[in-house]
Amino acid sequence: MTLSDSFFLERSCSGDPASFEALFLAHYDQVYAVLVRLLGNREDAEDLAQETFLRLHRSPLPAGQEHHLGGWLYRVATRLGYNALRARRRRWQHEQALAQATLAEDAGDPSDLAALAEERRRVRLALADLPARQAQLLILRHSGLSYKELAEALDVAPGSIGTLLARAER
Repeated sequence: MTLSDSFFLERSCSGDPASFEALFLAHYDQVYAVLVRLLGNREDAEDLAQETFLRLHRSPLPAGQEHHLGGWLYRVATRLGYNALRARRRRWQHEQALAQATLAEDAGDPSDLAALAEERRRVRLALADLPARQAQLLILRHSGLSYKELAEALDVAPGSIGTLLARAER
């Protein structure tokens, strides 16, 4: 956790709303991006990103202890995302119609859009079949996190990230 995260977290725990807002603004875009990749739906990602920060607000990390706020936020966000995916399985057809409508708004060659929609569907199915930790690792890595950030988010040793990532990709 950066010095500013630590400072703002401590002040936020003391009831300073401006400090919580500073933490929100510093981390929201990355949390949101992870959830968009996981869910494939901007509206759901926005809702869960807000829920992630609501959980931080309701139960802040204890002040005076060493924390990695970014890792904590990613863990909470991806867990919320996986819960949403499990609930979404019942509404699979509705989700597919929504994904195709989003692709149609982007305009382009219909065959390219169909191929892209099919590829996204296959990726989501593959992620759903993986163990949660492997799927979480792949999503976070493709969201641009470094090996160090992945290790902190998954609470594993940094040296094992390469091996875990290779297994997940297989």
